[in-house]
Amino acid sequence: MLAAAKSDTQVISYNVTRSDDVRLRHWRALPGELPEFVHADHEINIPISGNLTSTKHTAVGSCRADRANSTNVCIVPAGQPVAVRWNEEVEGVTISLSPSLVSRAASRDDTRAQVEIIETYEAEDQLVREIGLALLAELMNGKPTGRLYAESLAQTLALHIVRRYSVACRAPEDFRGGLSGYNLRLAEEFINEHLSQDLSLADIAAAVGLSKFHFARAFKRSTNLTPQRYLTERRIERAKRLLSESELPLIEVSTRTGFKSQSHFTTSFRRFTNMTPKAWRHNKFS
Repeated sequence: MLAAAKSDTQVISYNVTRSDDVRLRHWRALPGELPEFVHADHEINIPISGNLTSTKHTAVGSCRADRANSTNVCIVPAGQPVAVRWNEEVEGVTISLSPSLVSRAASRDDTRAQVEIIETYEAEDQLVREIGLALLAELMNGKPTGRLYAESLAQTLALHIVRRYSVACRAPEDFRGGLSGYNLRLAEEFINEHLSQDLSLADIAAAVGLSKFHFARAFKRSTNLTPQRYLTERRIERAKRLLSESELPLIEVSTRTGFKSQSHFTTSFRRFTNMTPKAWRHNKFS
């Protein structure tokens, strides 16, 4: 929301996916205001500190004001004019979702569905806040968890926005089935063969010839795991084998199993095994 502010605004931005479908901006600004503006994307604003007041003109010409603070979120649909002012230093995160991404999230595949996002202010939505702050942590830490993690968060957010804050011109299809046995094997084999790479959701979905949204939902139906969870579990299992069958340094094990750093590897390994890799290896040979 504050990306167009004056020079006293600090903005850090990055694309969550390979395309411009999802962008995240982290901003800090001294007291100021933005005149009325319009975004081409749907904007999800998550204040971290401070208070903002947004104003807009309604269809009958009256002016409406809404406040946002660090306990809520606001959602501005693409094309909605809005002005913002703040009387104190503020910090927050803005996530931009392209209308095409939201349309794809509303359908079982990439067929475009007409979706109307509901303008929402002062909403308390813990899931949106958690996703926004998790994506921010990825940005601040140099994206240590990899593309699949960030894209999975972005997809979860898009689906949540469609289900909770939209009026779809046709209801999303009720996708009850999972992947076919053949496609599930293809997906699992592709993941296992590329564990050392920074896989994206699009990479895995393309391997089985499905859209990202269709694949992620079907994979979860079939395995009761998200693609990100499955990928991490496979990486941990491979790390166990390398730790027990070789004397490779921990940094080399980390690299061969696709973790961004040794610290990320240690954190993930401990979360799954309640032991550090070094302790696990020592325990295996003691």
